[in-house]
Amino acid sequence: MGVMQVAGIALLCAVCVYLIKEMRPSLASPVRLGTTLLLCSLSLALYVPVLGRVEALLSLSSAAYVTPLLRATGVALICEMTAACCRDLGENGVATGVLTFGKLEILVLCLPLVDQVLEIAKELLDF
Repeated sequence: MGVMQVAGIALLCAVCVYLIKEMRPSLASPVRLGTTLLLCSLSLALYVPVLGRVEALLSLSSAAYVTPLLRATGVALICEMTAACCRDLGENGVATGVLTFGKLEILVLCLPLVDQVLEIAKELLDF
């Protein structure tokens, strides 16, 4: 599905949410949440083949940073989509908490890389 179709779906859903909010405000949140989940699933459907291709290309090299990088990207996408759903439901505090947790998770994923960089720097300074 191309960007024009996704943009059309998003605009159509936004108009539907606007109209539903005027007629029956109680139904606006579920429609908004459904729209967000639909767009998130379309995004993930686009991400999965890219992830497979990048893994295949990077498996040819012995770079140790590839796995944490791909995991960090996945964590960032999942947290951002979850935060968007929380914001749609009016829970900005929960959305902020999800994003904070995601940032800390990415930091934990990157700690082994920081260790490797520090070891390389130590070796360079010993020479």
